[in-house]
Amino acid sequence: KTFNGAQSVIDYLGKYTHRIAISNHRIICMDDGNVTFSVKDYRNKGQWKELTLSGVEFIRRFLMHVPPKRFVRIRHYGLLCSRSKHKKLALCRNLLGCQKYLSKLRGKEMPEILKQLYEINICVCKSCGGHLGKPQLRKPQRC
Repeated sequence: KTFNGAQSVIDYLGKYTHRIAISNHRIICMDDGNVTFSVKDYRNKGQWKELTLSGVEFIRRFLMHVPPKRFVRIRHYGLLCSRSKHKKLALCRNLLGCQKYLSKLRGKEMPEILKQLYEINICVCKSCGGHLGKPQLRKPQRC
């Protein structure tokens, strides 16, 4: 089945890449240190059943689904795999007759970018029109 535009693809993939282990609507009851929630029993033709666990066991099982620190859920493969991405994208551009996209904002500083994109000149005072000078990062003075 084909997708109906980019938003459909994002909606489809979003269900899998940013989904948590259990959604709120599956939790039925929490009382006396126990949690009751609905589960799909694939051994019994996919029927939904209720399962009650102690709060500690529920949290233990839930935390098994939390990815480790610095873990990447979405991995690139094929044309976008890290090992050969630049070569393969260059080949694709060559075959399609396309040029590599270079941002018009590349190498520009923030005041220039704001002026070009939003017509905001942060170097000019809004009240009097006087020149404010170039914005700078300033380190706080020590006491």
